[in-house]
Amino acid sequence: MRRIAAVLLGVAAVAVWFGMRPAAASPTADFASNIDSAMADYKANNASTNSAPQQQVVNGWAAKDLLEVIARAQNAALSPQSAPRDDRIPAELMLCVLGLAVLALTTPRPKNPTRVTTTSAPAGTVQPVLPREPQTPATPS
Repeated sequence: MRRIAAVLLGVAAVAVWFGMRPAAASPTADFASNIDSAMADYKANNASTNSAPQQQVVNGWAAKDLLEVIARAQNAALSPQSAPRDDRIPAELMLCVLGLAVLALTTPRPKNPTRVTTTSAPAGTVQPVLPREPQTPATPS
């Protein structure tokens, strides 16, 4: 029974690993045009500045535009279309649990479990085990 269950679980593990392979990820979005646009706006606005406060405002606009590009890139990278879930690991763990269940259910139980008795010896001492003397039947006199 155990061998059959082990073979079935092994076949199921291989089938899960190759059968549940996630679909290929879609190509990542290209944000180069957004970056180029933000930098072109920055250069045009920076050329028309006359003082440090104006440059600070232009730098803030450029930072805002570039942060927006970063946020869009992060959202695109985390979308389910670009990074599909891989459900193989949870399925393999479920097969491991089934294997442990089969092992627990098919382990033979002892018919007459022996009881372990404790002695009153202090902890750490070794009690010698003496062989029993054969008992001779009593003879009537």
